[in-house]
Amino acid sequence: MFRKVFVAESAAELTINLPHEFLHNRIEVIAFEVDDDSESIDLAKKKAARNAVQFFKNYEIDMSDFKFDRDEANER
Repeated sequence: MFRKVFVAESAAELTINLPHEFLHNRIEVIAFEVDDDSESIDLAKKKAARNAVQFFKNYEIDMSDFKFDRDEANER
């Protein structure tokens, strides 16, 4: 995946150079205008991610001693 956010100041700057790993591959390019407030959106996403990690820490289970028994799992 390749993502680039930029402001083109001239028509010549609308040309995008992609990484070499895209050579000889089918690619799809989507371009759309991004809100000017992208920094606050990024900060909000990071805060939401931190909140999600903190939330799920409450539900962590120690499975270090767990041993899967296939026969027990397939019993009827």
